Amino acid sequence: MQPVIRDSTLREGVELPGICLSLKEKLGIARLLEEANVREMEIGMPYGMKDCIPLAAAIKKEKLKVKTSALILSYRLNWKEEISLASRSKIDRFEVLFPSSDILLKMKSHYKVTKQGLERFIEEKIRFAKRHLAFVGVGFVDSTRTDISFLKKLVATAKLAGADRAIIYDTVGIGTPEKISELIGALKKYSHIPLVIHCHNDFGLASANSIAGIIAGAAGCDVVVNGLGDRGGNASFEQVVVALEELYGVNTGIKLQNIYALAKHVEKITAITQSPVRPIAGDFTFLHSPVQHIYNAASKNTSGFEPFKPELVGAQRKYGFTLPVDYSIALEPFYKRLKIKPDEKHRGIILARLRQKSKRSGLTEQEVLRIIKENT
Repeated sequence: MQPVIRDSTLREGVELPGICLSLKEKLGIARLLEEANVREMEIGMPYGMKDCIPLAAAIKKEKLKVKTSALILSYRLNWKEEISLASRSKIDRFEVLFPSSDILLKMKSHYKVTKQGLERFIEEKIRFAKRHLAFVGVGFVDSTRTDISFLKKLVATAKLAGADRAIIYDTVGIGTPEKISELIGALKKYSHIPLVIHCHNDFGLASANSIAGIIAGAAGCDVVVNGLGDRGGNASFEQVVVALEELYGVNTGIKLQNIYALAKHVEKITAITQSPVRPIAGDFTFLHSPVQHIYNAASKNTSGFEPFKPELVGAQRKYGFTLPVDYSIALEPFYKRLKIKPDEKHRGIILARLRQKSKRSGLTEQEVLRIIKENT
């Protein structure tokens, strides 16, 4: 069965300082997610139902198939009102969020519950939610710093109360692939409820941890385009999906050829510039500069220095001629394709033009061939 790749760009991704998207801009991202065959997207901001209901209504009005999900915070004084409001909305799925670790539960005045009373607290909230909502999940904040025996009890309690799935949060990104695998495996054996893994990137392991969760049997994982999210971000949509498909043979159902355009659109609309060397969608990801790399790619031996072709994710291969090296060998495949043999003078002119034009952004294969023809 395909894992659920739940996109959280319009929840986690827009919680960053300075990001304020209009309904039109959010709907534009929803359309791109739909086109990429994303089946579910998280839109529920933790500020209340009123913030996400207009988007859900707009998505339904446009007849997009992507399911929407939102959060209900169990410890808010108005939690019943939130559930009542949710029941009248066009949002498809809901998660009731609970603290689970000792670190959070010591804040009794904030979370309105003690560790000893948490199981009953969960049962009450989930049962109430299920009387009003068709699909109710449960989310355990700080799962990876929660005693495993206690977390098992919480998951079992939620399932008995009627929860449809459980979201396992690595809230401060301290999980490791080994720990996530062990945690998901243990919870699956103890309680047969679909599990979704939600990872933060404080140690740079969010994508690896999400993949580990899926391989260990999680029904799905939360991802964010460009890895946006609190502090160091969340699991990257691009990295998780492409790695699952290409390295693990997992069919995610996502249209990979849409990924590059989606990443670039989110980068533009959020005005958060991404690293040019980031995996999958970086400006330099498919830009070849070393002589060996250019020679292999231009000779059509693209697998020599590419793990997959850029076309897979809708990107384009480029060439850079800015290193202080002799590119004579690297240019031979281009000359061969054009069936020309430039003399020494023209070779120098060609290389000078390529250096001048490529700069940091690089040149496409067609641009390289055009520059060579124009200077021969």
